Amino acid sequence: MEAFYEESSIARNAKGGARKYKILSYCSYACLAVAIAVVIFAVSFVPVSNGWGGFIMTISFALMFAGFWFVFNRLRARSNVSYDYSFISGELRIAKVININRRRLVAKFDVEDIIQIGDVESPSFDRFHADPTAKKVFCTSNVEAEEGKFFMYILANYDGKKLFVLECREALLMNIMKFAKRTALDRDYVMQDKKQK
Repeated sequence: MEAFYEESSIARNAKGGARKYKILSYCSYACLAVAIAVVIFAVSFVPVSNGWGGFIMTISFALMFAGFWFVFNRLRARSNVSYDYSFISGELRIAKVININRRRLVAKFDVEDIIQIGDVESPSFDRFHADPTAKKVFCTSNVEAEEGKFFMYILANYDGKKLFVLECREALLMNIMKFAKRTALDRDYVMQDKKQK
């Protein structure tokens, strides 16, 4: 039986995130340029014959700007982030998409690896979330689910025990359950349309 389902969790403030990404990119490139220019200056113009003090101070200055470059790059990677979920015949792939064009695989696992799946509003999720042995992986940028979506958790054996939180439509859960064990679905799970009534 073949199945293919794909959807995305896009940040609510995608425009603001794109603007922030651009500003952080400019800051990052500027710091890198200054760091490289200072290193070139130190190597070319700072005389070592007068002692290493001036050379070391100049290189320290370059390292400081390299540090700023690193920080801006880290902040940039966290802005304008969305997630793609692809389910292909028993395999779930979760990808982080940075600024629309850079994709990074977060996880790829088979439904056999799923221990339990359900709604984050379930008491089971609170129990799993409190478990120190389960690493939490939030695969959404939103604090509130978009209309027609809900926050779904997946507890899986993937590089140890991991608790994934996805923002998706119920169709993703239904596609996964076509291949997963029946016992994988949280006993307390309530269909989304019944929950809203």
